[in-house]
Amino acid sequence: MKYRIAGAEELSRTEKRYRFAKWCIFALMLVFSYVMMRVGIFGAWQPVLLIPLAAAVAMYEEELPSCIFALFCGLMTDIAFDFVFGFSAVWLMAVCVAASLLVRNLIRVNIFNYCVVAAIAILLEFSMEWLFNIVIWNIPKGEYILFASILPTAAATFIFSPAVYFLVKAVENRLRTDDIDAVYDDPAADSDGEQGEET
Repeated sequence: MKYRIAGAEELSRTEKRYRFAKWCIFALMLVFSYVMMRVGIFGAWQPVLLIPLAAAVAMYEEELPSCIFALFCGLMTDIAFDFVFGFSAVWLMAVCVAASLLVRNLIRVNIFNYCVVAAIAILLEFSMEWLFNIVIWNIPKGEYILFASILPTAAATFIFSPAVYFLVKAVENRLRTDDIDAVYDDPAADSDGEQGEET
């Protein structure tokens, strides 16, 4: 099986406008998610919407755009939580690039697969936060922080993930300009019935 990686393509003027509009919407969603995190209206159950947002975009977009968007989402998460700059971006970029490659070659884009990807991203992000910011530094009352803050935040993030997915899906369906050879959850998109080419 020969695995596919996104390549360059020539876009028409209309396609360029659609793609620009799509990424403007994604940028606005990123800013809104960041503002929601900073406001903290849900207290200990405040979701980190930037993580499921990056995962949702990665499911529909190619590897490089997914990586860049995940980078910005990760950096904004670091700013919101006062983490070391780039801490969250490293984990999020790895998950999002892997998700884009999996969609292109092996899996469908649907709510179940998205939830698996989002859960992996959330688990990796918060476990690394627990390890590097609490355990390694031997912070007092680390168990209390885990159960009173980290776990509720992770759970709330996962609970809000499907809503983020459907928002991204709506934008993609309205402004999609290319076929990245992924099999979407629309049965009509599976016309060729193949995920890869045999050598």
